[in-house]
Amino acid sequence: MSREECRAQNEAIFRAGNEAIVQNIPDSEPVLPLICECGASECLEAIQVTPSEYEAVRSHPARFVLSVGHQDETERVVDEFDRYSVVEKTGAGRAVVE
Repeated sequence: MSREECRAQNEAIFRAGNEAIVQNIPDSEPVLPLICECGASECLEAIQVTPSEYEAVRSHPARFVLSVGHQDETERVVDEFDRYSVVEKTGAGRAVVE
């Protein structure tokens, strides 16, 4: 498995963890306490997004929410805010997450 595919697998794992967090938080919460979905296995940086922001990212299977600056060369930054970035996987990593 290539480095790109391994990072994509890590991102998918972090995304699954965030989805579990979202499912266990009341709908009335204004901010979700999530973890960075970057491909670095040692990263556990906290990020905060609103439920609607996270829903918008998750509406596309190849997009992830990351701490600002945590993207790698195989990802395209779609949006960047002061609290987080949205990236889209490309190449072999995209096939893994889709």
